[in-house]
Amino acid sequence: MTTTATTTPLPRVPNPQGGASLMIALQCNNKKVLIVGNNSIASNRVLSSLEADATVYLVGSKKNMVSELTYRIEQQQIHWLGDTFDINFLDNSLPDIVFVCESNNRDFATPIVQACRTRHILINVTDANDLCDFFMTSTYRDQSLQIAVSTNGQASKLSNRIRRHVAASLPVNLGDAVRRVGLLRQKVRQSDPSSAASGRRMKWLAQICEYWSMDRLAELSDRNMEDLLEAYHQDEGYESIGKTKRLASLGVPPRSQQPTQQEQGQPPPGMKKGKITLVGAGPGDPNLLTMAAHNAIQEADLVLADKIVPAEVIALVQCELRIARKFPGNADAAQEEFNQMAVKALNQGKHVVRLKQGDPYLFGRGGEEVLHFRKFGYIPHVIPGISSSVAAPLLAGIPLTHRSVASQFLVTTGTGAKNSLTPLPTFDAHRTDVFLMAIHRLSALTQDLVKKQKYPANLSCVIIERASCTDQRIVYGRLDNIVQLLDSVGGSRPPGLLVVGHAIDVLKENEKYGLQGVASTFLSGTGACSSNANNVLQLHDPESVC
Repeated sequence: MTTTATTTPLPRVPNPQGGASLMIALQCNNKKVLIVGNNSIASNRVLSSLEADATVYLVGSKKNMVSELTYRIEQQQIHWLGDTFDINFLDNSLPDIVFVCESNNRDFATPIVQACRTRHILINVTDANDLCDFFMTSTYRDQSLQIAVSTNGQASKLSNRIRRHVAASLPVNLGDAVRRVGLLRQKVRQSDPSSAASGRRMKWLAQICEYWSMDRLAELSDRNMEDLLEAYHQDEGYESIGKTKRLASLGVPPRSQQPTQQEQGQPPPGMKKGKITLVGAGPGDPNLLTMAAHNAIQEADLVLADKIVPAEVIALVQCELRIARKFPGNADAAQEEFNQMAVKALNQGKHVVRLKQGDPYLFGRGGEEVLHFRKFGYIPHVIPGISSSVAAPLLAGIPLTHRSVASQFLVTTGTGAKNSLTPLPTFDAHRTDVFLMAIHRLSALTQDLVKKQKYPANLSCVIIERASCTDQRIVYGRLDNIVQLLDSVGGSRPPGLLVVGHAIDVLKENEKYGLQGVASTFLSGTGACSSNANNVLQLHDPESVC
């Protein structure tokens, strides 16, 4: 009897690259830190420990002690144990961490290191990497926000410069943004506390962190949070509460209370008629805006922007700005809210710009809005934009068509009206397919393509996120593993789209990129810019719990 051996595919496991330090944010409340030294290095260690809410013990001669340490002793902020170190201090004070701040004195430091390691106490010795259990980082702090830079003991002075460079590039009010988002996180956990909702809370909060500008997050008011929480409870996963109630939660009056078409349709006598312009904002990079789009934004009196329009484009707005409060499940309510805002402003004689990601007529509801404004006597001017459906594959290094590989391409949506399923195409080997609004239901979509639409399970596919932006990312693999690949790098970073087809492999050099992994584009001369299949750990998101 002959048996056929079956080969189980090896799990996709990131390849660890040694030599790094474990970067953690250690909570030091109720922990004891012992610092040996009386110089400026010791004073820096004391300050860092106090800011971490540790109980600090100091050993050092008061004779030449820097004034900052003397002050802290006098103010009883720290406990002074004496002029010279005694091994008994380790047993009496039972510290969790020890710093030896006497540089160029290995004979002094070595016995302390040996005593600490015997007692399993972590120790750091200034300018003696081989005696250290850990290194200090160069840290930037703004309230709860802390950014640490480490060169793993190789170039501490350079780490300071890198830290200054990073800090200089940060937006203002970032600490306020962290604080307000933290408060919003607490509120949503209180309003939906079950452990089963953890993943849903995380995805919802991630959308806000991705879509809102830092300035808006920093100014997040209590009323804003109430509105967001209302939207959260209308999100998918909750039972429908009815259109009237949804609109009421967004400040839109019930249909019976809304002004009639005659009441809203024309401005008061003598007032000039307003103008409405539907503007395509392109894929994300402000440099890819058309001149007509740029001019319309500059000339507007009111800009009503899609939630996914990047902050770099939003920064061009100089007038009143409103950003859509669309989340899965309440898109229709938010759309109606924007339509009413626009008509009200038009009746006041204002120039209203409806700023849309990509192109207004390509899954942008632009046609619906033209029909809506016509009913009120306004004929929109429509300015086209570069659609991500063609720009994103190009920027990722994927030709949508290529002789003998793909003679056509198809653009479709992964989500129908009211977040419903949508008809899917059947497989065509000579076609490249682009799925917009599909990443949030990636698992169901890929399963349907393979099981129902006859797509090969090993067909190449790519998720392209934030195309043309500085943080553009592509996650690439096959239909049967793309969901796991995306999860392994911390989930999606909206907005994103899915590309499927053989054209993906035309320009991708497998010896550089491999069959699966993460990059910024396939056009890099050195391989995967952000990461490849063997270095995917760089893009993990450890704080993925809400």
